[in-house]
Amino acid sequence: MRLVLEIEDGLRVSAEKAFVLATMLKLRGVLLPWSAVAAEPAELTEAEAGRLRQAASAAGVTITGLTRVMAGTEHRLAGGDTSRAAALARLQVAVRLCTELDARLVCLELPAPKALRGKLRPDQARTLAAEVLRRCGPLAESRRMTFCVSGGGRGSAEKLVRQADHPNIRLACDAAALRQLAQPARDARLVRARLVRARLGDDPRLLGRLLGALGYEHWLSLRLGGDEADAAAARAWLKELRSAAE
Repeated sequence: MRLVLEIEDGLRVSAEKAFVLATMLKLRGVLLPWSAVAAEPAELTEAEAGRLRQAASAAGVTITGLTRVMAGTEHRLAGGDTSRAAALARLQVAVRLCTELDARLVCLELPAPKALRGKLRPDQARTLAAEVLRRCGPLAESRRMTFCVSGGGRGSAEKLVRQADHPNIRLACDAAALRQLAQPARDARLVRARLVRARLGDDPRLLGRLLGALGYEHWLSLRLGGDEADAAAARAWLKELRSAAE
């Protein structure tokens, strides 16, 4: 599996600080929220993307991907024709700029059912969101990039990935949910997942044994806020995870 650092609060932790923290933890990749890069995808110029890429390279890390790409506008994935067009345009910009960053993952969180404000049933919203992602799938595939989908309520992301039915539209799973799986090797969530997201509160030995036994070869992120205390705890957590996964 490919271990990466995931920064949760881009307003508190700059991209440059994230690169330094990843180096301290001996992790080769970083997942950054959009807020650590730019307020809006269109505001990230090619020159700025190049500067970030060089800063990551100087620290010995890569920018694995970007999270919260639709933050604040998730409802656009589930609105009418105009909002779907806006969502598609936003995703296309995100994919192109991720290309400039040499990033491979675009992480999207679906809105909770209550965020739909009663305009659509959850299944209708999911169908429309799948349509938007599917239309952007060929562009992501051409750039060797993968959409990782999470959120939206119980089973919503998994159903969306099935509906989209595209090799570059996959799941992002929370590590905490994996403890509840009766037969992990057969569970659709892991079969379709390209990213497992863990926190310091998750049992690293249990997670390491589970993913090691499954032969999981994709990304595993450790989500941190960026505090020095987090860094110290993360070192011990990663050591236990690696030991259990061997």
